[in-house]
Amino acid sequence: MAAHRTPPAPAAPRRVAVATMLIVAAAALALALAHIRRQHEMVRLGYELARETARLQRLEEENRRLRLERSMLRHPDRIERRALSLGMRRPAPAQIRVAPATGTTVAAQ
Repeated sequence: MAAHRTPPAPAAPRRVAVATMLIVAAAALALALAHIRRQHEMVRLGYELARETARLQRLEEENRRLRLERSMLRHPDRIERRALSLGMRRPAPAQIRVAPATGTTVAAQ
């Protein structure tokens, strides 16, 4: 009697298991990379926000300084002193003429 040999187990279940493990590992790696990319983007946006916030503060300070400078330059006493230093003087009442109004309007500043 010949010895009855059992056929070797098919390799298919083992290949399926390995393929499943590779798919799960690839999915886990993809999720990890997506998470890292997201975290990196959040850090980058945080730095960008900090830069833009600092820029906004600088611009607001410059705006405040320019408004103050405009206010000082437009002050009537300063204008009068500057006019006098240029040799100008106030007109005599007889020299003042009122121009007639026209149909155009002047925009308020």
